[in-house]
Amino acid sequence: MACGGPHLLLPPVLLLLLASGSWVKGAVPEELHRHSGQTLFLQCWYSPKTGPYQPKSWCEQTSPNTCTLLVTTSKTQTAIQQSRYKISDEPNAGFFNITMNQLTQNDSGSYWCGIYNTSKNIITVLRNISLVVSPAPTTSPVWTLTWLPTSTVLITSPEGNSDHPSINGSETRKSSAPLCLGSAGPRLLVFVLCGLLLTKGLMP
Repeated sequence: MACGGPHLLLPPVLLLLLASGSWVKGAVPEELHRHSGQTLFLQCWYSPKTGPYQPKSWCEQTSPNTCTLLVTTSKTQTAIQQSRYKISDEPNAGFFNITMNQLTQNDSGSYWCGIYNTSKNIITVLRNISLVVSPAPTTSPVWTLTWLPTSTVLITSPEGNSDHPSINGSETRKSSAPLCLGSAGPRLLVFVLCGLLLTKGLMP
């Protein structure tokens, strides 16, 4: 999504270099992928030159030979913030930084970073970026299953009425009621059924 600004026309000489393949980065755009809400950060390299300061720019391509300025430097080592766009020049290192915050799908398009000639209103393109912004990925809900612990039902009888060995001070006796011992799949339904069968077995 472009902000209002002057349109830049590439000079015929630069177009000739692009067509002949002599341009440093080549005519084919570099495709970058981001998601909505993310930040685009990139660096544009150049050969530092002596003399008056040359502003650096980030612009959105509007036709094969024109673009709309988004943000431009005014001097070295000073960050310039324009809406969601930020640019800072590091001439000693030979590059400048571009930042685009809070990307949206409307930001998908072609962009140029380059050296801006303010007097001629032209830009020497250093990188040709094709930005593709996709919708933010959605996360599936995580379901947590809570398993009830395995339960053991013990039927006891008064002491001395059975020949079976004692368990924790009580003795087991034979019963027609089924025993729910160590259910392999401990679910609530298992406990309900075991309880019903147990109650039925104990009834006279």
